[in-house]
Amino acid sequence: MTAVEFKEWANKYGLSIEEAGSVLGTSRANAFKFANGSRPVSKSAYYNAEAIDLLSKETSLALIQRRLA
Repeated sequence: MTAVEFKEWANKYGLSIEEAGSVLGTSRANAFKFANGSRPVSKSAYYNAEAIDLLSKETSLALIQRRLA
């Protein structure tokens, strides 16, 4: 996952970069580094994003809300 893909994934679900990092299980600092390209997106964050994308839209949104709570 590239920096552009990371930002597109966050936008797809209406998340800020910070929220996307939280949902994907990474720190706020790492999420911003992923988004600006100064650090490659970790495999765990990438796999978490892929897994969320495999769920139905309704289920993925519910999961995201639970992770942000």
